[in-house]
Amino acid sequence: MRNYRWYFLGICYLIHFSNALYCHQCGDGKSNGSCQEDLEGMMQDHVKHKKTRNSTDFKYRKSCKTTEQFCMIERIEINGVVVAYIRDCSDGVNFSINASRFLNLEAEKNSTTCSYVEGKFFACLSLCKTDLCNGPQGTSSSLRVMTMWWSIIIASIVLNLQTVL
Repeated sequence: MRNYRWYFLGICYLIHFSNALYCHQCGDGKSNGSCQEDLEGMMQDHVKHKKTRNSTDFKYRKSCKTTEQFCMIERIEINGVVVAYIRDCSDGVNFSINASRFLNLEAEKNSTTCSYVEGKFFACLSLCKTDLCNGPQGTSSSLRVMTMWWSIIIASIVLNLQTVL
């Protein structure tokens, strides 16, 4: 009888702690692609996710690996033209373009930073730590999206000013 108790407790532990993080996953290699523009599709996934996590009928939702504890958005530009836009899961260390500035983001605060990399790329990275936080969040999503983009715009202006001065 004792063995069954430990077995049952072990299964309960695994079920409780195996809740994976869910993130939006998509990518564009140009400006105005669906990963940037299909906020309605991501919003539908978010609403469906809140109702049931068991469904597999999602366009953008992905279950992250246990080593991936963050959701992220990467935006990479060359000469002001978007060459990559990625929403995905992240381990918080490895990104498409690695910049030292990216390693100190506080995902709990839904942080964003931008950097010129090797004088060629302008890259912005956003990290967050809750389900589907790298996309629209509901009725107030437009405010959050606007706040995120204002942060990116201000960061890019500051970085441009630093390179000019």
